[in-house]
Parts: sequence; structure tokens; C-alpha cells
Amino acid sequence: MEWNKLGDIKLMVVDDDEFNRQLVMSLLSPIKTISFIEASDGVEALALLKQTEIDMVLLDLHMPNLNGYKTLEAIKKESNYDGVPVAILTTDEDEKTKLYTLGADDFLSKPYKLSELESRIYTHIENRQQEKVKEPIVIQEQSIQEGVSKELKIKYKQDTSTYKVDPIEQSQKEILYNLLNLAIQDETQINSIQVIARLSRTLAELIGYGKKISNDISAASVVRNIGLLTFSQTRPFLEYEFSSQNKILYKKYILSAYQLLDVSVETEFIQISKKVILQQREHFDGSGFPKQRHENQIHKVAYIISLVETFDALLSQKNFNNKIYTPKETYDFLKAEGGQRFHPQITKIFLENFENFIELRNKIINKNINKETV
Repeated sequence: MEWNKLGDIKLMVVDDDEFNRQLVMSLLSPIKTISFIEASDGVEALALLKQTEIDMVLLDLHMPNLNGYKTLEAIKKESNYDGVPVAILTTDEDEKTKLYTLGADDFLSKPYKLSELESRIYTHIENRQQEKVKEPIVIQEQSIQEGVSKELKIKYKQDTSTYKVDPIEQSQKEILYNLLNLAIQDETQINSIQVIARLSRTLAELIGYGKKISNDISAASVVRNIGLLTFSQTRPFLEYEFSSQNKILYKKYILSAYQLLDVSVETEFIQISKKVILQQREHFDGSGFPKQRHENQIHKVAYIISLVETFDALLSQKNFNNKIYTPKETYDFLKAEGGQRFHPQITKIFLENFENFIELRNKIINKNINKETV
């Protein structure tokens, strides 16, 4: 590990046991670029975070005044601390699910193993530095219209008759699609990408976007997979709850995709695609990943693709609860997640058109099957 390339690191150790704090600092003392900030409880930790920029927090759970759960929740809700990884000092497997929901980035067990302690800190600091990229420009969006028509117009080709095609955007889409063909060879995954693209466009139109933006959202649902070009595991991330290891992997996946698009001319299509890449795993209630954004902090284009992807995944493969869902079970699942995982109004519009989306999905799948048998 090349610690010098990471520069100076400020590590906060939060534990009411002074011996435990001293043990961590003693183990890491050979790394001269790390300086330590100690806190004996959550109240002290939050006060210190306001005073100085911290690169990572090691957080004990059981402390007086303000315990680790409340401290973690407070850190993750504060936008000033976005990107600051918090590793929890615990071995309790039952607590990990709750802590993941609150935004925990990692877990470390006692007694500490020096190699594990070093590697976890190094990985998180390296990832944090790589993620310090500019946020995409916020695109202008139309508000969701009241009284949207429930009628779905099923078309398989992009309708560009109502707007002028930007040659730069068209070129960007063609280049990115061609690159993706190199990364994705699995027919099942290709079919799923086609379904999500078509359904995303339809849902975008239903909630009030025009043809141009709806087509861009559809294309963004495809190019969000561009991270597979530089990622060693060519599979989609469909886990309902991310493990600690997959959080690290997914951050690298996001970064790879974002950087590949960040060199492009900043067209409206590229702006939308970046929003999707950064926010598609965020949840309306703030329990998502990687930055625990919530409600209006998440762009509606990300909500659209997240909802459609989940709809397709539940019906097509074993995932989440290790089962293939029936349409009725899928409907109930999505309804229950409205206002939690998904935007409640977008979910409502989707469910009002649920049977039409089922029909549209089946037509796309059958069309692909007929092509393969020709």
C-alpha cells in the first residue's frame, strides 16, 4: 500500500474506552501520514466534525450520551459529511442490517488485526479521493402532471419526429452503445437492458417528460452500464441490501462509469446519464447508497430507471428474496416500496398502468425470442 500517495489523512476514533482508542492509534502509528482525532462519545464526535475536515471515522456502538447508532445517523444526514466513510466497530451480524440502512460503510471486528485495519482504511480513503469529482449540472425537468393519461402507446423505435436530433448527442449514443457491445455478451442481460430502456421511456412520457428527454432517459438506462468496461465482474448489481464488500465494488463501478462520461461534451443526454449513474441506488426515504440522498435530493430520472429495473428484475430472475415474482407479487412489492425505496407519485403512476407495462414487457421479450428463432 502506497500511503504517501494518499497524502495526509485525518482519522477519527470514537470510543468511550480510552484503551481501545489508544490500541487503534498504536497499531497505525507506523503510518506517518495518519493523524488521529479522538472522541469519547457521539456528542464529542459531532462537535469535532464541525470543527475540522475528517477523512474517515471509526465508530464504536455502545457509548454514553450519544451512542453509535444515533451518531452514524447524524453523520449520514449531514450533507457536509458526504463521502466520509464510517466503519463500525462490531462483530454482531444481527446489527449489521440495521447499520447498513443507517449508512454504515464498513465493519471492523475486535480484537483488531493490523492487516485488516490498514487495508480497510486504505481502500476507503483511496475510493473517497477518487470520488471527488464534480457533480453533474442539474438539468431542467418538467413537473409531474396531474391527470396523466393511462393509455400507453407501444412503439419500438425512437420517435424523433417532434424534435430536432442533436448530431453530437446522436454520436455520443452510438459510440457508447458500440462500446457496451464489447462489455455485454450475455443474451439475457441484453434483453433486460432493452426492456428497461423501452419501459423507462414510456414511464418518462407518462409522468410528463417530452419526447426528447424521454428518449434521453431511455438511452441513459443503457449507458449507465458503461462501468462494465473497466469492471472485473461483468454482472449487474441487483442486491436489495449491499454487503460491505459490494459497497466498495459498487463505488468503483459508479466511478468508472462516471469518469468514462465525464470526458464527453456536456450535452443534455450526458447530464441525464451522469445523474442516473450517481443516484440509481438512492432511496426516497434516505436508506439508499452511496450518499443516502432522499426525496427531492434524488433526480426523477434516477427514480424512473430504478423502479423499472426493479420491476423487470422481479419478473425475470431470482434476486432479492431468491425467487421469481408473479405479476401480483411484483405489484404488491412495488406498492409497498412507494415512499420508501421509490418516489411515491412516480410509483402511483406506474401502478396505475401496471397491466400495460406487463403487456409491453411481454411484447418486447416475445419479439426478441422470435428474432432468435428466425
